[in-house]
Amino acid sequence: MTLRTIVYDRCVGHAGIAALVVARVYPNRLPEDVTYPAITYSRVSTTTADYRTQDGGPAPREVARVQINCYALTGDGAAALADQVRAAWDGWSDDCDIGYAFQANRIMTREDTLKAYRVIVDIMVEYAI
Repeated sequence: MTLRTIVYDRCVGHAGIAALVVARVYPNRLPEDVTYPAITYSRVSTTTADYRTQDGGPAPREVARVQINCYALTGDGAAALADQVRAAWDGWSDDCDIGYAFQANRIMTREDTLKAYRVIVDIMVEYAI
């Protein structure tokens, strides 16, 4: 499973996020005339994790910083969506692809050209490649 698929599936599959954005989760940028609230996501950086398997061979894993942008018409709406993103990712792991995930950073801005607020949530994700 690719990181892009993992991020999308986690965002649309989390009840708290889905209740706010339904399926308005987009890679990289918002489409024109988007309905708010909405989310965009993109990979900021990736490093190779130095893990070893039980037999001593290299384990194919990476750690990525993923930026999740939470857009809403109000600052409170963007913050509420960011709270759900954190709830979805902070401490999350699964049995195969995701080793761990956590919120690394959070910043709020006003996007005047979009007439909306944005909360940037940086998530660190360790995953199988």
